[in-house]
Amino acid sequence: MDYRDYVRPKYVELMQALGLEKEFHRARGSKLYYRDAQGAEVAVTDFLGGYGAALFGHNDPQFVDAVCDMLRADVPFNAQMSVRSAAGELAHQLSDALNGELNNSERYISTFSNSGAESVEIAVKHAEYRRQKNLQQQFDEVDFALAQLLASDKAYAELDLDELDLPSGLLPSNQSYGTLRQLVEALRQHNLELLHSEPVFIAMRRSFHGKLVNSVQLTHGRQYRQPFARFGLQVEFLDPQQPEQLQEMKVRYRRDWLSLEWQGEGVQLRRQPFSAITGFLLEPIQGEGGINEFPAEFYLAVRRFCNEQQCPLIIDEVQSGFGRAGTLLASSQFKLQGDYYCLSKALGGSLTKIAATLIRASHYDPDFSYIHSSTFAEDDVSCRVASLALQRLLAEDGAMLKDVQKKGEYLKASLVELQQAYPDVVADVRGRGLLLGFELHDVTGSSSLVQASAQYNDALGYIIAGYLLQHEQLRVAPSGSNANVIRLEPPACITFAEIDGLIASLQKVCEMLRRRDAFPLVAGVCADLIPEVGEREGNFQEQVSAPKPDSAVPVVARVAFINHLIDADMFSDVDPSLAALSAEQKRVFIQRMAPERRSAPIGPVLIRSRLGTAVEFTLYPLCMDSNAMAEYIASGDLATIREEITNRIRDARADGYSVAGLGMYTSIVTNNCQALAVPDMALTSGNALTIGMGLEAIEQGCVKQGLDMAEETAAVVGAAGNIASTYASLLSEKVDHLILIGSGRDGSTRRLEKTAQLIYADAAKAIRNDNFAQDRLATRLQQLPGVSELIAQHGDSNDLGQRLFRHVGEQAGENAFITVSNDLQVLKRARIVLCAANAPEAFLGADHFAENAVICDIAVPLNVDQALPEQRADVLYMHGGIVQTPLGDGLAPNVRAYLKQDQLYACMAESVLMGLSGMKQHYSYGDISREQVQQIRAIAATHGFGLAQFKTANSL
Repeated sequence: MDYRDYVRPKYVELMQALGLEKEFHRARGSKLYYRDAQGAEVAVTDFLGGYGAALFGHNDPQFVDAVCDMLRADVPFNAQMSVRSAAGELAHQLSDALNGELNNSERYISTFSNSGAESVEIAVKHAEYRRQKNLQQQFDEVDFALAQLLASDKAYAELDLDELDLPSGLLPSNQSYGTLRQLVEALRQHNLELLHSEPVFIAMRRSFHGKLVNSVQLTHGRQYRQPFARFGLQVEFLDPQQPEQLQEMKVRYRRDWLSLEWQGEGVQLRRQPFSAITGFLLEPIQGEGGINEFPAEFYLAVRRFCNEQQCPLIIDEVQSGFGRAGTLLASSQFKLQGDYYCLSKALGGSLTKIAATLIRASHYDPDFSYIHSSTFAEDDVSCRVASLALQRLLAEDGAMLKDVQKKGEYLKASLVELQQAYPDVVADVRGRGLLLGFELHDVTGSSSLVQASAQYNDALGYIIAGYLLQHEQLRVAPSGSNANVIRLEPPACITFAEIDGLIASLQKVCEMLRRRDAFPLVAGVCADLIPEVGEREGNFQEQVSAPKPDSAVPVVARVAFINHLIDADMFSDVDPSLAALSAEQKRVFIQRMAPERRSAPIGPVLIRSRLGTAVEFTLYPLCMDSNAMAEYIASGDLATIREEITNRIRDARADGYSVAGLGMYTSIVTNNCQALAVPDMALTSGNALTIGMGLEAIEQGCVKQGLDMAEETAAVVGAAGNIASTYASLLSEKVDHLILIGSGRDGSTRRLEKTAQLIYADAAKAIRNDNFAQDRLATRLQQLPGVSELIAQHGDSNDLGQRLFRHVGEQAGENAFITVSNDLQVLKRARIVLCAANAPEAFLGADHFAENAVICDIAVPLNVDQALPEQRADVLYMHGGIVQTPLGDGLAPNVRAYLKQDQLYACMAESVLMGLSGMKQHYSYGDISREQVQQIRAIAATHGFGLAQFKTANSL
């Protein structure tokens, strides 16, 4: 897709994730049109209205005809450096219109541009231009008076500085006397610094004034502003709930020109105050901020403040003005008068790109008209369409404005009725005219993971907009700075029947949210696979509660765990409202969530130690499955997924967590945590306890099956991995023979041989430490001719394992103690099998295993087909790495996967044990040693964590 590849690469992926990726090919009136997969035209009712620009509807015939007539008449576009009569006529009409609405008689000067953000930039530029001229004039007057003092015969008169009440820092603190010249020079330097001080602007919390270099600094949303903070416009954001801040700003931004005057034989310090505030920007109704109004007394306080500070009040009517709120200016409804007005959006008749910054003549500096210009501003076509639009608004005693008011009142009353019917869903309805906001309650605690995650990612309104577009043929959008506010800005040509249709669809949304039903939201993202939603009646609301505090059990740490879905089909376990989805639909939905994989945290739950302490344990999931993880590994592109895992750990850290465990593929793709760099977090892959619990399960399984490990062959599937190689090393202490089985991919045999070499090195270490009595491989290796000499000579060498590997092959044959193979059929030679391969799907079946075998499957996803217990009653099949908690604590039912109430995966349990033990450093980080496994098993025993019971008939 060219738009994705050459215009907005990430944006299109995000639109697809939200169900908003439509391509509209035609628009007329209140409708936009796209073609479905079969090529049929589908009409969408537009309640977004071009973010307020489409007040006159799409392609209004009067304006279209006017544009066509002008083009046929060869009206010039590029007539710069000339008198532009259409711009003059429009500016005159706008000035008269503002005076008529505001009951004024002052002329307004218009500066034209092409967008709302540009109109704000012009206002900011003009305010600063005027400030600098005023400051320069004031500075010159004060500086002239000071220069006169220097020219007098008293320039070197000595003064008692302590009597003058000088500002601190003006002169050295220990200086009590000085000449008049010294003092005057210090004052001139002080005044010069004031002259060159940076401008200060005041804007409102939740404000939106555009995304250009200056206007983005005036926009409150951190996501817009922060990346460009170094551009440096100084802005104070005022909280309307704290109007006392206005008084604080008066004091904080008071500045004083300093001068001197003779009084008798002495001098007196004079202070001439002025304000450093350059301008105050205000949207009378905040659009992007969530359709917010302010109390009437607040508007009055702002106007009084600007008068006192002698700074212009810049009223941003880009979205709320030009009829959108039912009057020419929304601010007039609050009896608020500004010094500058910014207009755009609907000004162009929903057809042309035009903006205007109107400035009261008494505040306008004429020189600004030739230091600011724009190539495409003031063109005749745009200006004449804007003139027609203004005439349409005001015609017949403002009939169109009255129509906007009437339809707005009907829409708002209908929304209020919906709020009264769903008070648990709808938090508020606000706005005026056809600029309305429909605010939804926060659903952070929703038992639907999809709904909760949408809230967590500030995307609830967007994903609802996707459903409404795909399945209700309605176009809405949330406010940019408050995604829980559905913003409604339909064109004035909207019909009452279309409003009723919107209300009916919003009622479906309310029902969906009340019943915690995420199916329609998923259907919006996957509309190509789910063409219809149909009636939905199930109630999926479940009580989600945090752990109850117990003063008798102190919480000593907060532990996070970064995980993902084992497979896509498990998505409906996590969010039961998705049970009707097919496995393919779940997979596609998860795949389309790639632009934002952060799921809402699940938990916390309390996990207690038998020693009387506890940790809070919370899952921080990624919305993806094992197949998606495996694709990253296969592609070799791990940077993206590592960044997402890092961000999840940072989320946990920001929430007050100090330990983070990685599970399943998250530890694999991060090289057992080593690829992560997150300060102030103790990390673990959980591999040490996973190995320890798996070995314990094998030992118990052999007892149950009547196998003597010392007489048996053990096979390790996926032996090239770190976990599996450590398993193999520990198994080599107990079994008669070891088989290492690899993937068969390029380099597999070499990696298996490296594992064998590491095992021989571990055995040599036991021999050197005289600790090999219980180590079967070390005992047998020590008896082999030449081994003792080899260890004595090369014991400290990094290639000792490699030397022993070759020596064993020469003395006893390559397969004497350890067999290396990529053939799964050799599994039949082993009655102890450890499965630990990284594979997205099961690949081992009933015909792969020997009779009476003990099979421990620690892989996630599992390596063994789950039909095995039914097909092979003789074998003992179990999931390794599952831990029993000491006091029956466990995960919520919807996220247990194969676990029971009182169980955790060993990788989870290891992170819990780190928290209980007060560990501040990484644990299973990188390669795992035998010693780590032994240590964590001892810690687990101390706190009462042990191997969960296993069964032969089903999985754990």
